[in-house]
Amino acid sequence: MAFKTRDAVLAYQESKTDSETHMEDLDVVDPISAINLEVTCTNGATSNKGNFISDIVSKVEVVDGSDTLVSLSGAQLQALEFYKTKQLPCVFPSEWGSGSQREQFNILFGRYLWDKEYALNPARFRKPQLKITFNKAAIRAAGATGFASGTNIYLTIVVKLIEEGARASAYFMQKQIRSWTTSSSGDEQVPLPVDYPYRLAMVRAWLSGYDINEIISNVKLTCDKDKFIPLNRNVQQLDAEAIRLFGLCHYKHDALVYNQAEVRVIPNKEPEYLAKVRNPSTPRVIVPYAQWSSIIYTELYDMDGALDGTEREATGVVWGHAPHATLCIPFGLMDDPATWFNAPSYGDIDLVLTQATASGAVSVVLEQVRPN
Repeated sequence: MAFKTRDAVLAYQESKTDSETHMEDLDVVDPISAINLEVTCTNGATSNKGNFISDIVSKVEVVDGSDTLVSLSGAQLQALEFYKTKQLPCVFPSEWGSGSQREQFNILFGRYLWDKEYALNPARFRKPQLKITFNKAAIRAAGATGFASGTNIYLTIVVKLIEEGARASAYFMQKQIRSWTTSSSGDEQVPLPVDYPYRLAMVRAWLSGYDINEIISNVKLTCDKDKFIPLNRNVQQLDAEAIRLFGLCHYKHDALVYNQAEVRVIPNKEPEYLAKVRNPSTPRVIVPYAQWSSIIYTELYDMDGALDGTEREATGVVWGHAPHATLCIPFGLMDDPATWFNAPSYGDIDLVLTQATASGAVSVVLEQVRPN
């Protein structure tokens, strides 16, 4: 059978306001393999430290009336793509004054782009819509040290269609099941749906200055009141296994560095930063002297070995793992449907998370296999 694909551009660099919810009808007839979103925004005149576009994309949804097919934050979408493809989408964070930031967010309805067996068939729904909600002030107010004031969020939407050759009877439904703020101890029990099989779950545990395992120390999956417990694991050990399964993420990062600077980065665990000062007339040696919990701590030296406390524009590459402070829990082999978790065979399923630090922002995401 012939295989033919097509990109449909539904929006190109459309300007959006600081707190707008953009709605786009998915009025296409061919199976959708993926939806690609690109968002750009300009920094304030002074700086924009530790403030990513993934922070201001507060929610991305695909809905059909009251039926929600996809509902994730920008950070969750980027992390989920890493675990599905072993690569981050295009991300170019920048802290530079008046610098431009650009990030992409991809909704993959199959195991990978152009998956013939898993794709969303819009013809099976009444009126599918894409919704993107922005909050430019999520980290700090717009202005000189945040994203610049004014209408300067620009959105591009590209739908990846399979015109011929798809035999998709199902797609991947991806939703946040629950979010909460942690207590310093105790278990949080999260009931999971039992309507469709699970391909993977993802936990996000974010608090500045903390590793994910310092916020959530243990994860347990229990079925039918502990009759079957397929998972009861220490988070630090699960995270170590994730390095072997998924490898490291990497991306380009423009930062402001000086002696004793703190640079927020996407990887939560063991991040590294190899960078140079942008201005060739003031060569400097950038030394990351500590790196953990989504932060790179830098020392800056001039060519005579003296510490430099002046803020400098630097550009370089960041790498590490646990992007956006997440832990992925795959069920079976990622590409083999026969090994995925058959949730409908149980009466009730709960994910139990042991809390270790107060004030952490924790969320649980589930990817399920749903018929078209």
